[in-house]
Amino acid sequence: MRRRIQQLEFDFRQHGGKRKGAGRKPTNSEAGIPHRQRSAKKCSEPLLITVRLGDGLPSLRRGGALQLVLVALSASSDRHGMRIIHYSVQGNHVHMLVEADDRECVARAMNALLSPLARALNKLWGRSGKVFPDRYHDTVVSTPTQARNALRYVLQNGKKHGVVLPSSIDLCSSAPTFDGWIERPSIPSIPTAPGVATVAPASTWLLNTGWRRHGLLDIRELPQHNKHTGRPPRNPAHSSRRPSSR
Repeated sequence: MRRRIQQLEFDFRQHGGKRKGAGRKPTNSEAGIPHRQRSAKKCSEPLLITVRLGDGLPSLRRGGALQLVLVALSASSDRHGMRIIHYSVQGNHVHMLVEADDRECVARAMNALLSPLARALNKLWGRSGKVFPDRYHDTVVSTPTQARNALRYVLQNGKKHGVVLPSSIDLCSSAPTFDGWIERPSIPSIPTAPGVATVAPASTWLLNTGWRRHGLLDIRELPQHNKHTGRPPRNPAHSSRRPSSR
């Protein structure tokens, strides 16, 4: 007598799809930059990039850390198809205005910049672990107004954070080499200053000529005020309102 073979059914656990609590957890106390597809970018459009340190790490504006950042920026000023035009080093983040043919160039260049810099900073601080835990934030600059606002935001960012006097320029930025001031500011001679990173000359019309349609920058102009949230501000280059000079 033949035995009837009974097919067994197994209830396999299904993976994937939307589930409560699923997904990559934030690396810091607050959620970082979401992994959305980045917006399209033309070759003629610069990018305003922000890179943020992990929580609890020392300031990038102090001593050996600042020197390492400036050396890394100089080495990456024109690399892998991305050119760093301006920068600002703050305590826990770095702003950059860059030009690139496409986003693949930006991705390669940012990896080449951040990976060795993270290793060097960990060695300096005697630690291990992630230094830049979140992906970099970027905003496409596509109009002369946005370009001027982006320049003001980067070069005057130290004043936004209260670490630079209103009538001074930030020596931890490319402001000393910027040629678009209404009046050329006096640059103090500080023997202990680590110097200014080498940057690439602007080649896009927006960062070279276009932004000047709305006037040169005043040394006392401040970036538009944004409530500090611990992460990059939303589209800082998209504001057309000029802040007060208080």
